[in-house]
Amino acid sequence: MNFRTTIQSLTIACTLAAAQMTSAAGPEVTRVQLDNGLRLVLSQQPAVPIVAIDCLADGGSRVDPGSLPGLAALTGALLEEGTKGRSGQDIAKQIDSLGGSFSTGTASDWVNVGASVLARDFDTGLDLVTRSLREPTFPEEAVERLRADTLGELQASEEHPGYVASRGFHQALFGDAPYGHPAHGTEESVRAIKRSEIIAYHANWIVPERTICAIVGDVKPNRMEEVARKKLGSWKRGDSPPEPKPATPPPARDVLVDMQTTQANIVIGEIGVDRKNPDFFSIRLMNHILGGGGFQSRLVDTVRDENGLAYSIHSRFGSNRFPGAFRVVLQTKVESAKAAIDLVRAEIAKIHESGVTQEELEAAQDYLTGNFPLSLDSTSKLTGFLAQIEYFGLGNDYIESYGDRVRAVTTDQVASAASKYLHPDALVQVVVGPKENLAAQGLKMTP
Repeated sequence: MNFRTTIQSLTIACTLAAAQMTSAAGPEVTRVQLDNGLRLVLSQQPAVPIVAIDCLADGGSRVDPGSLPGLAALTGALLEEGTKGRSGQDIAKQIDSLGGSFSTGTASDWVNVGASVLARDFDTGLDLVTRSLREPTFPEEAVERLRADTLGELQASEEHPGYVASRGFHQALFGDAPYGHPAHGTEESVRAIKRSEIIAYHANWIVPERTICAIVGDVKPNRMEEVARKKLGSWKRGDSPPEPKPATPPPARDVLVDMQTTQANIVIGEIGVDRKNPDFFSIRLMNHILGGGGFQSRLVDTVRDENGLAYSIHSRFGSNRFPGAFRVVLQTKVESAKAAIDLVRAEIAKIHESGVTQEELEAAQDYLTGNFPLSLDSTSKLTGFLAQIEYFGLGNDYIESYGDRVRAVTTDQVASAASKYLHPDALVQVVVGPKENLAAQGLKMTP
């Protein structure tokens, strides 16, 4: 039986194990900090003969230099393109011979390297990950190839009004502060990035004291720790530059972006909260009721079902290392843009002023507690989840206590969160569509 067949045949076992974790005790976890500052999060899960590794290096596009957005993303993509004595092709062939998976990437707050292999190949899988973290070579050919790929993707994205709206919203909301620029950069910045700057990003930010490695699977924790110490313990500390400062909330602002489309793409929102906010669960339930709960949400009921003004509409509170964005995203016919916007703003004002009902709260609690095991229903998902729990400092009992914490939220707490974190008079609004048609509806652009 090969690796992929094993994964498919044991999905049910993983799902049942995840459900048991969230209804009783969470997974048993061992946490270790190496002398160089690197943190290990280790959990033996013997249900399936697989081990997954996920290493997060704190930084990501959040710490891109202001003049070089996209630097972190390009650096992260290059981590699988070669290490000392091993080309990108060598890495790909080796992981393929194991029937496993290997990936690198960049998010707003971290660069990550991960692998999933059969438990018997744990040493090899961890070796691939640690070499990519510690000693990438950033071959010039790979730099230019990925630069060309990124430029092609950026050029294609300019044809998508949803991308243009999202980019404009984050720029209007965060400005030059973290999260304000496109994670993959701009055409100008991607063309300007030098290989030496990629090497410097790696040396500054992908360092052991900023790195968390979660390892989950059918390997004993003492064995996980032994191999990790051998491969990561001699990694030298770095000297990261000062962190950039978070954004301050901007004043209310409306932006119109002229684009000849039949649908207006709209993003409305404000700066929200960071992930460690003590009101996180109240905020999440409030947002689920407002627009994060799909067909259970008020925005879908009002804008889509009752008025037929949008096929898709949702809201989200992004919670990052720094306060992220609260946003409502929708598409509607150009002719109905103003009407749809008015309905969205009215629903935000309504929940801000009046809170939610007990019936709405209980339905949201049922959904969030019932859906939670799906975020843990594979070894790889659990590994990533444990890495993020450690990254955000959410506590050793986060998985075990999740259901109780969701259930403990009251309607008064949701009302307080809506009143505190939604500001109907301070929203940033970006609309992409034919400017003349939108202006005729009374939509204007503020400075």
